[in-house]
Amino acid sequence: MQSNVSLIQKLVALLSMMRLPNCLMIGFAVVVGELLASAAVPIRSAVYGFLTGFLLLSASMVLNDYFDREIDAVNDPTRPIPSGVVGSSEALSFALFLGSLGIFFSVYTGTITLLIAFISLAIAVSYNAKLKKTGLLGNALVSTNVAVPFVYGGFAVGSPSWPLGIFALLAFLSNVGREIMKGIVDVPGDTARGVKSIAATKGNGSAAKYAAAFFLVAVALSTLPLALGLVTIFYGYVPLVVICDLGFLLTVYSLFSNSSPRNAKRNKKYVLVWMTFGLLAFLLGTI
Repeated sequence: MQSNVSLIQKLVALLSMMRLPNCLMIGFAVVVGELLASAAVPIRSAVYGFLTGFLLLSASMVLNDYFDREIDAVNDPTRPIPSGVVGSSEALSFALFLGSLGIFFSVYTGTITLLIAFISLAIAVSYNAKLKKTGLLGNALVSTNVAVPFVYGGFAVGSPSWPLGIFALLAFLSNVGREIMKGIVDVPGDTARGVKSIAATKGNGSAAKYAAAFFLVAVALSTLPLALGLVTIFYGYVPLVVICDLGFLLTVYSLFSNSSPRNAKRNKKYVLVWMTFGLLAFLLGTI
């Protein structure tokens, strides 16, 4: 089948496997972490930090497609690998290339950031290769790599501080909810591969409740930066975090009203939007 695939089709497919919006958000999260930690961020640190986050998540996403190729053959046969547009070995080589580049750029911001990058990549490989099957633990591991960029950013400018932990926690909770919700979409393939997602083991309704709980905790804790005086109230943090929180509350209502795979698939895209507003709130609330 691959012999009929043009170079352009293959390149487009490889780019789609990277999930560019997600990667842009994580790269930006590193820069936000740097700005939260330091009033003056060198351009070099911002560029290298962005590229490290972007490339490491890209590698993780491609690895996800590689290890999930049998699941995708059931859940979504149009994905690049099961459809035959990208070969398994090509995907693995591409992931190795992206991950190596990410590690390379992490060297330029220090020894600690290099260590964090290695740990993050190790988590991604472990999750995709084996730990995804653990269900909630796997969701937590993936979400750890969504929270890490804020901490990475602090170390990249040599000014890590405890408030970064609050922003990292909010990102972690939001993403755990999203990962649980994604499990509703993937039940057929997950069941076939023995992935113990909440949706596969307890049903869509239970998964919707678990996801909603994480979203609600994130919304409640979004008041912490205000209470602790870490952000400006009206001109930065509040307007954007209100949009973010209202979006999460709408998602919670939607999940309780309809826990079908189709609705979960629609909402997982919206959650990325709400998380982007949260990211902007972190940034604008501290400058």
